Amino acid sequence: MCPTSSFFWLDAQDFLSITGEEPTFLFQSDEPLYLTLSMDVKTVIRDNEEKENHPAEISYTDQEGNEIKLPVEIRVRGNFRKDPVNCDFPPLRLNFSDTTVINTVFAGQDKIKLVTHCRTRQDLYEQNVLKEYLAYKLYNLFTEESFRVRLVHLTYADTRGKIDTLEKMAFLIEPNQQMARRNGCEILEVKRIQQERTNRHKINVLSVFQFMIGNTDWSVPALHNVVLLKEDSTDLPIAVPYDFDWCGMVNSPYAVPAEFLPIESVRTRLYRGFCRPDEEVQLALDEFRQRRDEIYHTCSSVPFLTEKELNKTIKYMDQFFKTIENPNAVELAFHRNCRE
Repeated sequence: MCPTSSFFWLDAQDFLSITGEEPTFLFQSDEPLYLTLSMDVKTVIRDNEEKENHPAEISYTDQEGNEIKLPVEIRVRGNFRKDPVNCDFPPLRLNFSDTTVINTVFAGQDKIKLVTHCRTRQDLYEQNVLKEYLAYKLYNLFTEESFRVRLVHLTYADTRGKIDTLEKMAFLIEPNQQMARRNGCEILEVKRIQQERTNRHKINVLSVFQFMIGNTDWSVPALHNVVLLKEDSTDLPIAVPYDFDWCGMVNSPYAVPAEFLPIESVRTRLYRGFCRPDEEVQLALDEFRQRRDEIYHTCSSVPFLTEKELNKTIKYMDQFFKTIENPNAVELAFHRNCRE
């Protein structure tokens, strides 16, 4: 297990004097950020090959009512969602200068992933952003070895004045190295490490979590939507999941199961963990039973999620808990359909 770094209990001045780095507070709040991103919208969204960094500006009003303006470089990122055939608005990466973010909400930040709304003219996609944000918040309930996120109410302003101002929900994802340092670990960038060679209980919980949200779009050996944390050479790596837009809970219009899987819809849950003795399965399931109220509360606490989408999410969670409280359903889901 990676020990939690004591640095994050220090005040800002002590942290800076010890580490030479600014402390990071961006992901320590659940309050949505209200930001304006000013950029050449057309040029950015057409750069689907990620060829360039594009100049932009982020502005917001701080707690004292002062308008803060920060220069930032924007770069298109992603795989599926950067293709204009799939999304007319790609995910972005924000690249800040170290010197400009001092004493701002972005203090200590450098490059940050921004998850955007995919398609502008359909409100469903904005709701999908909120549900993917929820997936991260749900996994945070189980372990500190998880990516923190920050919800953003984002106003896109076109610097050329040719595209109308657009307001959409988005969220920021804690950078890999920052998440690793917070847990006293390093990122292990080695492929072909099997699930069996990672921390056993933690991969069991992760696998059940992916089952809960209906996600089959992940792989430890391929490092597909998973990063590995490592403290030292003697400890087994810890798998940390990310990128949940293809899960059944989100139910993005473009999401379909892989062809080799025996399901036709991402809404159909399929356990992708390995077969375990029942006592190990029950130990992992107990973590979910114990957090049942927290899970429902977290679902109900997502700002801007419509009542319709919340009800869908609650019903999807109901199905999960009905499964794990039924011995026959547990046998089918986690023993007969587990991976050998």
